[in-house]
Amino acid sequence: MSSKAKDDCYRLIQQIAIDQDPLCIWTGCMEDSCVGHHLFKRDRRGTAFHPEAVRGLCHIHHGYAHARPEQFRKIMIGFIGERYYDLQRLSKTVVKWVDYAVKRIELREILAGLTRKVNA
Repeated sequence: MSSKAKDDCYRLIQQIAIDQDPLCIWTGCMEDSCVGHHLFKRDRRGTAFHPEAVRGLCHIHHGYAHARPEQFRKIMIGFIGERYYDLQRLSKTVVKWVDYAVKRIELREILAGLTRKVNA
């Protein structure tokens, strides 16, 4: 396994979260997003690199999301509705092997698509 490819995947999913949510998604916050927060545990989970399961937050609300996970869960359910429960089920899937080189290509394509949307 390439450690660089894995690191690139984590960097790319962070950038995807920030690009898809340019403003912090915390209710009422209008600060720029600067970090992607994983809704569920990320290590070896089906949602680790799923763009819907990593959302953009400002630094302050990222800290709140960790300190107040139940409040964050309610915000997310309000933000994405029933899709939250689909992602929650997917997050319980343990991924035994990830080809990070392939995943990196997929994430780059997603990020390029988001960039095209912003520039359109």
